Order: sequence, then structure tokens, then C-alpha cells
Amino acid sequence: MKPIKGRQLPTPTPTPTALPPIPNNLQEECIRVQKVYDWVVAANRDRNKVPIPDDCRPLVDAAIRAGQNITIQCVEPVVPPTFPLIPKPQPTQSLDFSCTVIGIRRENIIVNGNVVRVGIVRFLFGATLLIRVFANGTLLCEFPATIQFDDEIVLCLPEPLDESNILCRITAVECMPIGNVLLGGMVELEVIICKEIQVEAEVKLEVLAKFCQPRPIIPVPTPTPSFICPPIIFPPQCPDIFPRRNCDCQGTANALLTNSTVFFDGVAETGTEQLLADICPSCDPGSSTFSYTFVDTVPTTPTPTPTDDILGDFSFVYTPVQISSPTCTALPGGGLQLVITATGIRTFTLTGTTETLSAELTLQELPGAFDTFRLVLRNAVGAVVYDTLVKQVSDANINVQDCITFPDVIPTPSFP
Repeated sequence: MKPIKGRQLPTPTPTPTALPPIPNNLQEECIRVQKVYDWVVAANRDRNKVPIPDDCRPLVDAAIRAGQNITIQCVEPVVPPTFPLIPKPQPTQSLDFSCTVIGIRRENIIVNGNVVRVGIVRFLFGATLLIRVFANGTLLCEFPATIQFDDEIVLCLPEPLDESNILCRITAVECMPIGNVLLGGMVELEVIICKEIQVEAEVKLEVLAKFCQPRPIIPVPTPTPSFICPPIIFPPQCPDIFPRRNCDCQGTANALLTNSTVFFDGVAETGTEQLLADICPSCDPGSSTFSYTFVDTVPTTPTPTPTDDILGDFSFVYTPVQISSPTCTALPGGGLQLVITATGIRTFTLTGTTETLSAELTLQELPGAFDTFRLVLRNAVGAVVYDTLVKQVSDANINVQDCITFPDVIPTPSFP
């Protein structure tokens, strides 16, 4: 027999093991959203004659007979916040503003060279203004006045979309009295109304922005009648109208050249030219602006010599009213060229004569210390009536750069 020696040991505590990470894997999801089929902003300018009400008319007539100075003040209502748009259903209206769809017709028109089926929507816009009448600076009376006018807007409105899919709101109002009180106790107002119109419809999208369809029905274990539901069909899209494509590039110019030679109908003129341009700010093709001014060098000698400018003062300003999205081209050596076309008005400074001309403006961002621009103006038959030729300016006066577009950020599959 041997004695047993030992002692009681505590039960060991289990060592915690590492837990698997919680998965957070991406997968396809289908979302329900309001798709914007079209979105436009526009402005109306109109004159309205507003009658002075019966309780105010005698006060105004008495002040006029007394020879007092009658002045009119027009107070615009406070515009509601920018978002959200006035909700459906139509007509949409508030105490101070109204926007009503009063008619829709559908036609085929040419947009960017393509035949597109559009909806031509007729709207009735209204606003309630506060009119104040003063006599020698003292308030005689004030009264509300409601003004209305209609307008037609071309919209992407594919069937079966209708007026219930159209949202509209007034974003700004400016009212200016014209003259004094008219005969018959009328007040004439010039009113500018800015409005925003949007076409929406509910769709189901698979992120990223890809239409998806309802999932198939999982059969129930019990027998069911054989019946197939009709497919879900979305209205056709309008890519030729909306949304507008992002610019491929953007550019700015602030150039001033003195003693510069340009060509009017092929004849050389000398003067000062200034180009101010902001093409595709924030890469938005709808926000482009530019202006061009030429100041002719007119001879100061009493009798012009053969070398003097004998064609007269051809100073003018060219202002575009419509500007295209730019065409962007990479140049050898790392440069970038931006070309836009436009339709605008040329106004001659001396006579005030105006004419509508098309324009082609080219901006070039070049390696080194200098960049270039060129402006060509053409008449209705396409003949060149003005040409700056290629002008070299400091690199600081012209800037052209690339815009980030969806093809730049969405990876494309590569195959070995």
C-alpha cells in the first residue's frame, strides 16, 4: 500500500474562441421610387389690368381731382420653400398661387434630329398680389388682386401618364406697376412668374438605376387554378428629351485682346475683342453662358488713308440665347479642345441693328504658357459673316478640363 498525495485544483476557465465576423455582403435590391420623366423651369412675363375695388375707387378719384400725386405699389406673396413640389392631385393650388393643367395633346416633333412623341400641356398659372395706392406718399387703400395667364409646355409624357403625373409650382414672382391709374379705375401691372414643372411616375428600380420586375409567385402546396397575371409594363422612356447628358468637359474664358485683327465677310478689321465664357459650370449643359464684344478701331484722321479702316464702325455685341452641349476632343501632347455651337443675337453698337446668327466657339487648353480660342459667326444660309481666326491668349485666361461622367466611374469588365 502506498499513500496518495495530492491537492484539489480549480476547474479551468474555458478560453473564449474567436467568433466569425458578421457578414455584410452586398446583393441586388429592388426599390420603389418616383422616376422623373421630365423637369423644366420657365418664366412668363405678362401685363394685367386690375380694377380698383368699389370701396377704394372714390378715395382715388378724389385724390386725382385734388391734384395729388398717385403712386402704386405691388407687394408679391412669399414663395413657398423650394422642396417639396406642390403635391398631387391636380390642380395644385394654395392661397397665393395656383397651377392647373387645362389641356393635354400629344404630337410627334423633331428633337435633336429624332422623331419623338411628346405631350404639349397647357397650364393656367395664377398669383394673388397686394396692391397699395398712395396719394402724396400717404396710403389711401390696399386690396388683393389675382392675376392669371396660360402657357403651353412641351413635356415627356408617354402614355398612359396624364395630368395626375404632372407636378408644378411657382418659384418666384415679381410685380411692377406700369404708370398711374388708368381710365376706368384700372391699374396696369407687369408680372413675371417663374415656374417649375416636373413629370413623375412610380417605378421599381434595381440599384443602380435599372428596371426590375416583380418576383415570380412561389406555388402554394395546395392546388390553385391555372391563371397567369398580365405582365407589368412601364411607360416608354424619353432619353432624347430627359434627363440631359452630363457634359464631357467644361471650360471658362476671360480674354481681352487689343489691336486685334478679325474678319467681317472676309474683310479685315482691327479693334478690341473680349470673350467671357462659362461653359458647362458644374458640368451642367443647361447652365452654359458666354458673350463676345468687338470694339472697332475707327479712324480719327479727317481724310482716311488707304490703310485706315474705311468700312465704318462695326462694333458689336454677340449674346447667345441657346447653347449646345460641348464636343470634347483630346489633343496631341495632353491638350483638350472644347467646341460648342450656339444661336444668338448680334447687336451693332452704333445703329442698334440686330440679327440672329449661329456661332461656333472653340476653346483649346494647350501645354505651355498659352491657350487659344476662335469664334465663327454664320448667317441663316451658313455663310461665314465673322471670324476671329485662332487667337492666342495667356494660359490663365482659358481653362478647359474634363468632366467626370458615368462611364468614368462605372467599371467595365475586362476579358483576357
